[in-house]
Amino acid sequence: MPLPERYVEFLRSVTQKIYEAQKPVRIMRSIAWPAAVGREFFERGATELPRPSYQVGFDVDAVVGTFGEIRRELEATNELERFLRDTCDSYSVAARMLGAMGTPDFYRLSCELYGRPTSPTCDGKTTNLALARHFDEMITRYADKGHGGIGASEPTPLTAEDVAEELGRRFRAFFDGHEIRVEVDDEIAANAVAGADVVRIKKGARFSERDVLQLEHHEGKVHVATTLNGRSQPVLSLLGLGAPRTTNTQEGLAIFTEFISQAVDLERVRRLTDRILAIEMSEGGADFLDLYRFFIDHGHSEDQAFDCARRVVRGGLVEGGAPFTKDVCYLDGLLKVSNFLRVAITKGHPEYVRLLFVGKLDLDDIPLIAHLVREGIVQMPRHVPGWAHDLTFLTAYMSYSAFLNETDLTAEYRYYDEIIERAAAWP
Repeated sequence: MPLPERYVEFLRSVTQKIYEAQKPVRIMRSIAWPAAVGREFFERGATELPRPSYQVGFDVDAVVGTFGEIRRELEATNELERFLRDTCDSYSVAARMLGAMGTPDFYRLSCELYGRPTSPTCDGKTTNLALARHFDEMITRYADKGHGGIGASEPTPLTAEDVAEELGRRFRAFFDGHEIRVEVDDEIAANAVAGADVVRIKKGARFSERDVLQLEHHEGKVHVATTLNGRSQPVLSLLGLGAPRTTNTQEGLAIFTEFISQAVDLERVRRLTDRILAIEMSEGGADFLDLYRFFIDHGHSEDQAFDCARRVVRGGLVEGGAPFTKDVCYLDGLLKVSNFLRVAITKGHPEYVRLLFVGKLDLDDIPLIAHLVREGIVQMPRHVPGWAHDLTFLTAYMSYSAFLNETDLTAEYRYYDEIIERAAAWP
């Protein structure tokens, strides 16, 4: 049964109120470190804790109060208003988190938004920390860069200007009808940052061909694509905003896209893995210098080690004990998105794959989104990466993957482990 027009107008009104209320809540901008913090760290010999300062920039109580008022308008028990209430709650927690920057409460609220390394996934026992340790064990086996070249880093001959030009060309081909700017920026700390209409590349950074492929798929074909698809929704345009509650699914979808598009490599997996291990270290009391040395010991350059350690403690405590936990979302989201896709395919619902791109959403929103698509309230996405558009490969791969899970992996491992050991021992 279609939604009454009066109710549709109510939804548009609430969506606009949420859009206005969330404007001051800019998490990454608020917790960013000025470039001068890094320069001073290295000028002092990388032996002293950095001293970033934070400024909230908005009235936290007023913003939280506004979301509370919007929430009270959403009295119905239906899934649509639940979705809107959860969105309000997500922004309220984010606002309170930013109000607690530089204190232990920042970490507590970060865990509420993003989880922890030991947060269990849907089965109640698997964690992203377990996946990180698994990857770490596997990557360590190939730490010797002479081992068939598998662990070797790719050369990085491309400048930020080279990357901006190449990504601009690729985005023009993919985002037909939308002009996505790719600009070189000397203010950002990360190598790349994606917005709705612009992707910024860090000036002075160097990139490999694989890095460009990762940026194309991760930043462009997921983050920018879901933003544009969400913004174009005729009723729920807030799907283009990316409320904090959607971060896990969005980052997991982006990493899955890297994997399925063959853009990922061991160096990329090493970065994702080390960040989670470092968050756990920080939870246990490791300070910024401990984290910096950890990343150095794991083969990161000095600049990379600083950037990775910064990601872990930004907004929290450089002295340790209160990290920013967002980076657990990459592997945790990868686990959840991969399992969702496998179940959707094996249950005979490949049409749900494209729903992930209607905007920025959480996997728990899929039943609601599917219903709203059937009612004409939500439109199917325009910008979709190739793997989610042509599902023939994904269906074949996920079907095979599901069957493998039904085999006795312990017995299989013992059988093939013996073969590998005999092959390795052959004179």
